Order: sequence, then structure tokens, then C-alpha cells
Amino acid sequence: MGQPMPPQYPGPMYPMSMEGMLTRRNVFALNGLALLGLWLAALFAIISNDLNVRGFARFLAISGGIVGALGSTGAALGSKHTTDMQNLGLFIWSGLLLAFTSWILLWIG
Repeated sequence: MGQPMPPQYPGPMYPMSMEGMLTRRNVFALNGLALLGLWLAALFAIISNDLNVRGFARFLAISGGIVGALGSTGAALGSKHTTDMQNLGLFIWSGLLLAFTSWILLWIG
């Protein structure tokens, strides 16, 4: 007799949607990564006066601010599981993050 068929894979057959990727943990990780980039940018600007290090600090500040702001805005716009107040909080956090990023960029010079 023939071998029995193996069981089918129970996981999703198609890639996850964007809404499925906007979990609380992922948004928290993006914001943590953004704050880490901003903190490292400020730390490098304090430690060194070298132009190359300051350029790297600017890169860290810009990329950190953009990653955090886009992650928060995407979570506010794309998630159906959040309430209106949570969406408002994510929008406010995104604006504060961009304002802090611009302040750090002005401080770095």
C-alpha cells in the first residue's frame, strides 16, 4: 500500500498583511530603536568634535527620528485594533519625536 499523505501546513499561505505586522511589540521596538538612534547621536556629538563623527551623528538622528515617526504614524493609520485615543496618542508621539529630532539636529550643528 502507499504511504499516507503528510499533514498540511497549518500556517498562513500568503505573506502577512501590513496590519498583521503592526503589533504592539513591533511598534514598541521601532520606537525603542528610534530613541536609541537619537541617544547615540547625542552621545557621539558630545564626545567628539570630528566632522565625520558629527555627520554620522546626524545620520543616526535623522534615521532614528524617521523610523520612529513612520512606525507610530503607520500604527495609528493602519491598525484596526486601536481606539481613537490610542491613535491620537501615537500621532502626538510621532510629532514630539520629530520635534525632538529637529532639536537634536540643530544642537549637533
